[in-house]
Amino acid sequence: MSGACAGRVVSLESIIVDLGIDVPNLPPAGGDVIASGSRARVGGGFNLAAAAARQGTPTVHAGRIGSGPHGRLIADALAGEGVTVAGPVDTCEDSGFCIAFRAPGVEPTYVTVPGAESMLRPADLAGIRPGAGDVLCVSGYDLMYEISGSTITGWLGECGAAPLVVLDPGPLVLDIPVAALRALTGVLDVLTLSAREAVLVAGAGPPDEQLHRTVRRRLGLRDGTVLVVRAGAAGCTSTRGGSEEPVTTPGRAVEAVDVTGAGDTHTGVLAARLAEGAALGDALAAANAAAALSVTRRGPATAPRRDETEQWGLT
Repeated sequence: MSGACAGRVVSLESIIVDLGIDVPNLPPAGGDVIASGSRARVGGGFNLAAAAARQGTPTVHAGRIGSGPHGRLIADALAGEGVTVAGPVDTCEDSGFCIAFRAPGVEPTYVTVPGAESMLRPADLAGIRPGAGDVLCVSGYDLMYEISGSTITGWLGECGAAPLVVLDPGPLVLDIPVAALRALTGVLDVLTLSAREAVLVAGAGPPDEQLHRTVRRRLGLRDGTVLVVRAGAAGCTSTRGGSEEPVTTPGRAVEAVDVTGAGDTHTGVLAARLAEGAALGDALAAANAAAALSVTRRGPATAPRRDETEQWGLT
């Protein structure tokens, strides 16, 4: 999978603000606890856009941004990464946010409040002209929004076969409307899933040699669509076509301290390298290395710069 000329990463992934709240324990119904700390960070699609931009690839955010304090925080973060904002600013709504309650010894609990980013309309994308070398990135979260979902699937259907389309469904893969997924099958070039998400789709036990075939069949992927299954330190596997055996791209063993955003890093770097015209295997190797580096750092948007991955022998 290579292109004749370098293109851009154009992200349609919505960006929100993550509000992390540290609590001693989760309160019971009707109860209350005193938080020991809190923080606000730009998250959602920002992690992917930052990962792509740090590879030196021209990166465009085509989503909707709010005009309130969350929107301003998002705009500043994108500017800091050198990401071009091509989507509109909603003058009536602020961007949404996600509250994460973190208590010792338990998995975080999340509550997401959608905002301006969930209301992307066809007119918002009228000025986006994807080129032949561009890679368009879509998140499963946005396919779940009634307004943004129909806008994105309709717009991608009008873009033709020239730009590559990459979809990362995310952990809510089973909640995405079937109609939205089916609408993308004709234009989807790369579908990337974590191993856990792939097993959810397959409805099977532990990953095995049938995982790729089962996922491809259940989602109705065409033969030309590349399926990538990410497996952390083990790297990733990929297939193109329903009958071929998965190809393994080895990962990197590291001491992980925070895996938040590792999948976004992998997808962002994969998209960046594909936009440069890299072969699929080379792009996956770079994505594996970047994801490995990212988990050695605390925080969501910890994707490395290109020179950092090159120190691992990658070009």
